[in-house]
Order: sequence, then C-alpha cells, then structure tokens
Amino acid sequence: MATRRLRTADYSAEARARLGEAVTNQREADGYKFRPAFARVAGVSLRSLAAVEQGEAGVGATNLRAIGRALSTWDESTAQVVLDGGPIPATAVATTPAVEHDEMEPQDEYEQMIVDSSLSKREKRKLLRGYRDALQEERRMLRGVDHRHPNSPTVDNDMNSEH
Repeated sequence: MATRRLRTADYSAEARARLGEAVTNQREADGYKFRPAFARVAGVSLRSLAAVEQGEAGVGATNLRAIGRALSTWDESTAQVVLDGGPIPATAVATTPAVEHDEMEPQDEYEQMIVDSSLSKREKRKLLRGYRDALQEERRMLRGVDHRHPNSPTVDNDMNSEH
C-alpha cells in the first residue's frame, strides 16, 4: 500500500482544527506564549505555524514534522496521528513556564541594564524579546529538547565526547 504524502489539505476542517488546538496548547505549555519565538525554534515560518494553529489547509509534511519535533511531548509523527484522529499527547507544562509579567519589567541584571538604557521603548522591547527568546532556547537545549538538530550534542554527550 502506497503511503500518502502528509498535507493538511487532505484532512477535514475538524481534523485540522483539532491539530491546531493541540499545537497551540503544547506550544504555550512549553513556555512560548507568542508564535514568533516558537517558529524560530521549530525552524518553520511564522505563516506556516499560524496556518497549522488556525486549522488552515496547505501545510506540508516538512513543516508538520518540524513542529512536532519542537514540541516537548511530541515527535515528528504526532501531527499525522492527531490528524488521523489518534490520541493527542498529554499537555506537559514546561519545567520553566513563562511567567506573566509586564513586558518591560526586568527579570535579571542584564534586563535591568536594557530597561535603564537611553534606548527608545521600541528598541528596549526588541532587545528584551531577543534576550528572553535566547534564554528560552538555551533552557530547551540544556533539557535535551532541542529537536531542530537531532545530531547536536546535549550537555551529557558533549562532555563525554573526545576532541
């Protein structure tokens, strides 16, 4: 039996909506309140991520697998399982959940330096977002959840490798 190519267009609106809700729930549980940071980590365009989360047709296998690899409780086949009506993995809360706070409220000394600088409010926000995205990405890598590069070293195997 020939395997069919994975595309959201081949599934019902209900199946796509189910997938979109599941992706959104796990993304937010993983600490990504906003799509852009997660899209960068997953290695997909913001438009593709939005299309999946909004249940739109037209998203292909490469993007669906990348999103699955980037979600902490999913793997690259989970999107297809969900689209086919299979079980949705239990939503796990990230070990360092995003904390609701004023976007301009500094969380550490580095952020305090940004807030105290003479930069415009827009520039400060941009720097804070970039810094926080980098910290979140570093935390994911240290937890061994950085699925963008399956062969990249984790903390454990990097220390044991011979140079």
